[in-house]
Order: sequence, then C-alpha cells, then structure tokens
Amino acid sequence: MFHKYLIPNTSKLGEGEVQALQLANQDLLITKQQGQIIVYKNLCPHQNKRLNWSSTAPLDEDGDYIQCDHHGALFSLQDGCCITGPCSGMALQKEILGIEQGNYYLLLS
Repeated sequence: MFHKYLIPNTSKLGEGEVQALQLANQDLLITKQQGQIIVYKNLCPHQNKRLNWSSTAPLDEDGDYIQCDHHGALFSLQDGCCITGPCSGMALQKEILGIEQGNYYLLLS
C-alpha cells in the first residue's frame, strides 16, 4: 500500500529544469528530462548528506548536472548516476511516482 503526495507545479517545470522541494518530510529534487518528470531524494550517496546547503537546486555552473555542495560530485540529471567525485559509480535514489489525471504523485510505502 502506497501513500500518495501531490507534487505541486509539475506542469510549470521547464525541460531540463531542476527544483528542490520538501514533500512528506523528505528533501527532494524534481526535474523534467525529455518530457519525463523524475524525482530524486536530495541525499548524496557518499555521506548521506543533503546535496545542497540552500533552498535552490544544486546544479553545476552550466546547469547540466546536479552537484553536491560538500565534495563537488556530479550526477546525471537523466539517471542520477555519479559521473565524477567520491561516489563515482553510485547513484541518487530515484523516487517512485504515480500519474493520475495529469498530476504527478510521490508514492511512499
């Protein structure tokens, strides 16, 4: 049985954009990649710390990768895999989503 939580404003999220949000007492990152909504837990797999120190999305200078503020690790927006840094080869935890009547929901067990 899943509990579902509406993810707000997904229709306003631009292609390639990343937003940090808190939902169901979880720090999350939401992105739109090739028309698909993807949600990652906002935790670096290296030390299980939040990726960002502020409320803004933790992106590299060019906005191409999620960047950990602690050690500079870079993560692919498409699949969350770390491409460089102390957790190279590891990945961000992708959350389970549901879609109902055009709305996206975070599904938690």
